[in-house]
Amino acid sequence: MYSVRGRNAATAATADHAVWGFWNPHSTQRIKLIALSMFAQSGAPASGYTVRLRRITARGTAGSTVTPNISNHSLRGAAPPSGVLLDLAAYSVQPTLEASSVDFGLGYTFANSQASGIVYPIPGGIEIGPGAGIAAIQVPATASVQFDISLSWLEDWL
Repeated sequence: MYSVRGRNAATAATADHAVWGFWNPHSTQRIKLIALSMFAQSGAPASGYTVRLRRITARGTAGSTVTPNISNHSLRGAAPPSGVLLDLAAYSVQPTLEASSVDFGLGYTFANSQASGIVYPIPGGIEIGPGAGIAAIQVPATASVQFDISLSWLEDWL
């Protein structure tokens, strides 16, 4: 199992902007997202601030990226074979949302309070194929605060 964490920058006050993205750049390796957490750190999210998960088909250009390595493995056994990346806003070019994709079951409205957040173990996980990803997209046209984001995933789980 692997885990990674990072802190995003505030997003633009535009509906459907990516708060963070999780990208699998490998040509054959699949990954499975099994848990995520997201907590407001730099202030209180606006009233009604909501995010949802969406599949993405192009990465976009994030303000910063965390590249997991061997230290992100639960046993410090191997660097992630997929070369997975955690992209953090603010994006100068937004990721491309999959045209036929519907939102996943997760949609979350944050409390109007600093440190409000979510811990979400994903039952069965979300498989992310080669050259694809998943992103947390803000629903309202409201700028985000900074969030601490943590993700856990599996590689070669069969």
